[in-house]
Amino acid sequence: MARKFDLESDVVRWLVTQIQDGLLLDEIDGRDSITALAGMGSQENFLPAFGIDHFSRRASADAAANVLEHLGSLEIISVDTSISLTTGEVLRPDILCFNQETRTLVVFEVKRATDTERQTVTELAGYEQELRNAAPFLGTYDVLFVVVAANWSPLLTHAVGNMNAWSGKQYLGLKIAPATSGFRLTVEIPEAWHLTGALCLPGEALPSIDLYLWPKDHETCRSDDQEGCGAAADLGGVDDASRYPARIVLTAMEMIAREGDRTGAHGFMMLWRDAGAYGSGCWCLTLTTVDPYAMSAWATDNGLPQRSSEATQYFRSSVESGSAPRSLYGIARAALTLLRESFETGFESDLLWAVKAHGLRQRAVPVRFDFWGSLGRYAREFVANPAVRQNYMPFISASQLDWTDPVVGMTLVSNLTAGSPFPNGLIGCEEAFAVGRTLGDLGIAAHSSSQSHQHAAVLEPMLEWSQLEAVRYGVEMLQMSNASIEVVKPMPTLSNRSEQRLERLQELVDWVALDLIGSDHPAHQACFEIGFSNALLFDWIEDGAADPYAGPAATEAAKSARRVLEFALKQADGSQGQAFKSAPFLDLVELVGLADGEAKNCGESVGSLTAKLDDQRLLESFASVVLPGIDSIIPRVLHTVRAPFHTLVDWDYLKSGVRALFESGVRHPAVLFAQDGTIGTGQMSSPFNMGSPVADPSVEVYVLDMSAASAIAIKMTWDKVEEFHAKRSTRS
Repeated sequence: MARKFDLESDVVRWLVTQIQDGLLLDEIDGRDSITALAGMGSQENFLPAFGIDHFSRRASADAAANVLEHLGSLEIISVDTSISLTTGEVLRPDILCFNQETRTLVVFEVKRATDTERQTVTELAGYEQELRNAAPFLGTYDVLFVVVAANWSPLLTHAVGNMNAWSGKQYLGLKIAPATSGFRLTVEIPEAWHLTGALCLPGEALPSIDLYLWPKDHETCRSDDQEGCGAAADLGGVDDASRYPARIVLTAMEMIAREGDRTGAHGFMMLWRDAGAYGSGCWCLTLTTVDPYAMSAWATDNGLPQRSSEATQYFRSSVESGSAPRSLYGIARAALTLLRESFETGFESDLLWAVKAHGLRQRAVPVRFDFWGSLGRYAREFVANPAVRQNYMPFISASQLDWTDPVVGMTLVSNLTAGSPFPNGLIGCEEAFAVGRTLGDLGIAAHSSSQSHQHAAVLEPMLEWSQLEAVRYGVEMLQMSNASIEVVKPMPTLSNRSEQRLERLQELVDWVALDLIGSDHPAHQACFEIGFSNALLFDWIEDGAADPYAGPAATEAAKSARRVLEFALKQADGSQGQAFKSAPFLDLVELVGLADGEAKNCGESVGSLTAKLDDQRLLESFASVVLPGIDSIIPRVLHTVRAPFHTLVDWDYLKSGVRALFESGVRHPAVLFAQDGTIGTGQMSSPFNMGSPVADPSVEVYVLDMSAASAIAIKMTWDKVEEFHAKRSTRS
């Protein structure tokens, strides 16, 4: 076994020699993997996803790659001598260097024992401040840090990871070990937190506020003034000049976004024009932030199991979610002085984003978006990504759009907060119904808007929101059709021109039903048709309207829902849901009045069973109970997909996810290969978790291929998993 070093000074002397001889980079293992990891986001066939757990790893990888680029031509300024400008104070970095080519300072700190590792970040923060005293206006990328440690304890790992992920610092972690001739260094990627397993931002963690802007020359435009803006008297719409914000509003948005970055917050904002009956022409900024305490509570309840602390227990039990923090108001106030030159301002409506967005569909016309913090970084990377610009959303490049445009910004926000409309690239009855409702809402708004200018003015918000949501679904449907061998007919495109809107919409509806879903899937076609033809009815039910169940429309919708329910129940015997007693199946059985043991006979008595359900209960539970239950009986739409393009995969990150699952008690952790090309980790559900458990997650893991045509689960070694990925993908 290699010898251990006794003194940090041994390592410092060795590092000095390597720096002076220009050999330091040659002594660092893992440089190529770091370069590859940092460059994954710019792969031509790699679509970036906002992985909360992957964020800190990406930040540390990017920081490591950046620091490594500056280690080639270093000049040593000092070795274990004080850099303090104050007499009597001692601030002694182990090694301080300067790179003349890149004009950056590099600070080395060596720690050989766990007890001294605890002081590392504190010491480096002090050195950084003293260097700023000596050279004011040093930027974050002008001072780089290299932490060399023998034992990367959890405290040091999280501290350095936090500096990269949340403080924007540039830290390179190196693990040192004795070697035959001196020492050997290996790049260490520190993680900033415990894995949560979150795929998107939970709704309870997104509080929002509204900053209303009432023009000073139209002060009667206030939302509480029922004669304001002449909206009640003249529903002919607003003039073209009033449709676009003043330049000062755009400048204010820039200030707010930069203030969000400066304060280390994470969020987004939407500028919208108030087109409601009593607010036409006024402007409002809706600012949304990520509530860290609600995130903690969500992770405790829904994430991977972890040891609780007094802090996490307090966040979960004593901190109420839904209220916007004062810091969000502080971010908005950065632009108030500017805005008050032209507007009367006021804060209103402290609500969760999902609740607010639902109400805004009736009055708000989205005009512009912006993002800050980790969400801002994701938005910028998304828009610049080659796969997005060339394949996923090519209209971004063709029309020179960015994250501020509603068609891009709203898609980002919806996917960040609600996830993909077609999880894993599959279409179940739930997804078919949802896309039907989306296109149905657009059809209602488009048809009504075409009746007159007055109708168009009143329905402008609903039309805009419906179009944006239809685009989000359309983007995903295009990806599925391009990947599917069976879908031959090109997907029709929607039009924003009023004279073509309804015709193009009908073409898309026909294509979804006949080509994307297909006649081989009558249950999915029926659910799509129910959603499309009864979108308004289900909107009323969702909104808690006075009596949405009265009238012939509700009666016809109930008949259609009953038919598809009967069709599914006839196939329940022997279904996957029945065999494994899945929760959606049991909920459906309970709804129709069956005991668990009677499910096998439901094919013979289905008519009488559904008759027990009155129309109201059937319709109000259709989306929440009936559709998930049907999906537990009837498989997803069968598409044979082409091989996905080959991409580089961060296997170490997947291994850490599998290890975290295993340590939390999951005995069938898996690498998941989704039909849409997504690769991730998770636990296998029935029926795939019937095999032997994983013994050592560092050696073996389950692979779950979730393609609709050939779903398989098999246990493999990690080397075989990498081979499996290479074989199932194609190189462009």
